[in-house]
Amino acid sequence: MRLNLQQVTLVAIDTRAPALAYEAVRRSMELVDFGRALLFTSSWLPTRVLPGLEVIDIKPITSGADYSQFVLRQLPQHVRSSHALVTQWDGFVVDASAWSDEFLNYDYVGPVWTDRPVGRQVGNGGFSLRSRRMLMAGMDPRITELHPEDHALCVRYREQLEQVHGVTYAPPEVARRFGFENETPRGSTFGFHGPYHLPRFVPEDRLIAMLNALPDEFFRGRDARRMARAMLARRMNDAAGVVINRRKAAGPTDTKTHVLGAVNAVLGALRPRARG
Repeated sequence: MRLNLQQVTLVAIDTRAPALAYEAVRRSMELVDFGRALLFTSSWLPTRVLPGLEVIDIKPITSGADYSQFVLRQLPQHVRSSHALVTQWDGFVVDASAWSDEFLNYDYVGPVWTDRPVGRQVGNGGFSLRSRRMLMAGMDPRITELHPEDHALCVRYREQLEQVHGVTYAPPEVARRFGFENETPRGSTFGFHGPYHLPRFVPEDRLIAMLNALPDEFFRGRDARRMARAMLARRMNDAAGVVINRRKAAGPTDTKTHVLGAVNAVLGALRPRARG
């Protein structure tokens, strides 16, 4: 039986790689009946619109700062439900049975940040459940440093949001059941965020197609290297090779990238060959 979350609006915002955001939304919608599903993008339409998905045209988002500004200042006017599930191309629902209505008791639930002090650990925005109260609180004009938007809401202005708007944040033990990003999950979770986790949930041939849809900018970042490492751990040598080669072609690379390339070559040589 599909999970029914009519009080939740599924949201994805992407004008850089909208086809990948669409795929993430599709995966979440396969497991959950949301009240609404919104994909915000620019001058793009899928070849097949999912039933129940609203594709909304917006101005191009060309930077992380643009994304933060949209989430905090424009998204609230589009959400009428009690909660919104904010997702990105590299995160989606993976286990509907891990859902708990307890998540709805909080104004913000997101994977735990491992590098934050106690009391500021819950906040990753790439896969996060936010109440309408939190969305409206983010429009407070006293919130002036908007980027990154999840850091603004969960660290920089957290005390103000708690005291002035009365918002609540899920404790880490609840957040860990909701999703994961930089921690190894301790059990089944509702969803996740992070491209380096995609090899857990997406087959290699599909991963390669996804990689081909990403701009060079992605391959210059640390996440690409972490993604290649995760692929190698699962013996996805062809996909890892695509990441490593795109990373080398996108610009200057570090020693770790060349090491990953060498490891991939060794593993590829050890891979059993198909018999003719």
